[in-house]
Amino acid sequence: MTIETEWLSYDVIVVGSGGAGAQAASAAAELGASVLLVSKDPLGASDTKISEGLATVRESGSDDDIEEVLSENIKLAGGDLPIKKLTDTFSKYSKEAYDKYREHGLRPSINKSKNRPQSLPLAMGGHNRNRSVGHENHGVAFGHANWDAIIKEKNIDYLEDAWFLDLVVDRNNKSTNPVIIGGLIYDASKGVLLAINSPSVIIASGGLSTLFFPKTDTMRGNTGDSYAIALRAGADLVDMEQLQFLPFCLASPPSYEGLLAGEPSTASYLGVLRDKNGKIILNGVHLRTRAACSEAIMRAVEDGRGSPNGGAFLDMTANKELPKSGPYFMKYLQDSLPTAYINARQALGKEAAKVEVAWEVRPGAHYMMGGIRVNDDGASVGGDDEGSVKHGISGLFAAGQAMGGLFGANRLGSTSLTELAVFGSRAGAAAAKYSLNNSFKVNKKLFESYINEYSSLFGQKGSIASNILRDDIQKESWKKIGPVRTAKGIKEMEDKIKEIETKLNNISIPNYFIWNQAFMDFVELKNMICSAKLIGLAAKERNGSIGGHVRLDAKNISIFSRPYSTVVHKNNNTYLVKKLNRTRTPLKNLIYYKILEKKRLLEARFLSMLPKNIKDKKLEKKYKDIMSASGKAPEIMPGGTEGAIGETTSV
Repeated sequence: MTIETEWLSYDVIVVGSGGAGAQAASAAAELGASVLLVSKDPLGASDTKISEGLATVRESGSDDDIEEVLSENIKLAGGDLPIKKLTDTFSKYSKEAYDKYREHGLRPSINKSKNRPQSLPLAMGGHNRNRSVGHENHGVAFGHANWDAIIKEKNIDYLEDAWFLDLVVDRNNKSTNPVIIGGLIYDASKGVLLAINSPSVIIASGGLSTLFFPKTDTMRGNTGDSYAIALRAGADLVDMEQLQFLPFCLASPPSYEGLLAGEPSTASYLGVLRDKNGKIILNGVHLRTRAACSEAIMRAVEDGRGSPNGGAFLDMTANKELPKSGPYFMKYLQDSLPTAYINARQALGKEAAKVEVAWEVRPGAHYMMGGIRVNDDGASVGGDDEGSVKHGISGLFAAGQAMGGLFGANRLGSTSLTELAVFGSRAGAAAAKYSLNNSFKVNKKLFESYINEYSSLFGQKGSIASNILRDDIQKESWKKIGPVRTAKGIKEMEDKIKEIETKLNNISIPNYFIWNQAFMDFVELKNMICSAKLIGLAAKERNGSIGGHVRLDAKNISIFSRPYSTVVHKNNNTYLVKKLNRTRTPLKNLIYYKILEKKRLLEARFLSMLPKNIKDKKLEKKYKDIMSASGKAPEIMPGGTEGAIGETTSV
């Protein structure tokens, strides 16, 4: 018995229905392209929907937040690895992209005095301005907006419970580049393979954090499909060693492991990180990047000074203990990241909810900053310099976590939801224009090898289940290519991958076609293996610590050194890895950036050393200033009114 194959044609295929996929599909359909959107999960059931619902909106917090300021902030926070063309594009279109969400029903709080979305009171995760806008229903609000963007367009057909298996590429055409002619899909609900002829495919199928489960706050479907599919097609992958770990995720109990408990800004003005002995391992936490906080925690763990569950302690008690400003801090803690606070309250108990004790936290895999190498329209590029289009795959586009080059070594907090709209829309429009201007004949012969390869898996005999090997690679990935790495660990991971690959032909897959879970598990396992291999190859090429890539056996790479990206490419069965020089920010800007960074840290240090009564008065004023949306902050009496948390909230 052989699985049936159905043939269809569309102008554009979009893989993934989260923020990037939804925005891409909508933009392509608006230009008149026929679009097929493919999703493993129900529409919108993605990382976007479970996010804290914070979006970067330039100028939402201050009038001096000009395009150059935000663009440079992203570039320098990313270790100068980001491509300036991409950071400029993000900065230029962040407000316009955010308005696209609002057109589909997103409703932010409004700063009435300035008639613009209200930003959070403190700059998040490495931002140098207040520009992170929150929403009452968090990620659900964005999920609904994305759902609306999909269903309102008559040109969009969508498939749920469908696995995009591979891109079909014509390498023997008259063009100098390989050309996309479509893709192969497993429709689990019908039990058929779908051979889709299409000149354009947009990969927007998320990240790879499931490789580190359960130490992740993301959806289970993040199995690295984006990168494995693109690599097999011959695309360049850039900065694959740069994976962002949120520093403050829960380490226990098991049912809460990996869930978000806070951001660096959660620590507020006096929060510090401590090791198991109570020694401070990082101060000025609220001014640090996510990468810096994660690195401090994991270095303490590797040094034997970690908390009982392999993390550290986020101590915010100094904020709470001040009589006048303490209640304002508690209000801020509850309101700024409410879902994270609820996670901590439920997992850690009443004393933690009242910030009477430190919180045990541990990094969790969160966001892939590397990905498919693209230009500012999301189109696949290659070659030996930033501006080259040589070796790019014609018709291949990417957006969201699938694309690389925007964030480099560290992503600023709240930028992802904006990124999805900026580059999702641009990729959708570019893919539609490409398809509508380029007609290709259906070439069924080029699909045959893909169809035969996947059809042959149904009924494969074996004695191993995919989930056994999946658990094995997840445990080893955390240890060897997770938040901290060594050359020895990377080599051991390579050996583990080779061992697992020898067992793939011994995985049992029954011979039925409707919702064949074993087949889907096998496909995802292969993609996870490929993603782990990509991380290891890039990590070995970058022999030094920067951002999300921490090498315990090598020195930190100075921001003043020549920046470069790692690029991985597959030619037949050979993996090719190289360095790609990036344009360095002018030296005077780098020096100014570092001086301001040091100045902010020194000011924070000085504030923490002031006499208690002076410190309390200064912080009370700071909280009132930053919490005021209309010129008047809420009056909170010492002891907790205004719903001051911990005293009135049940645990």
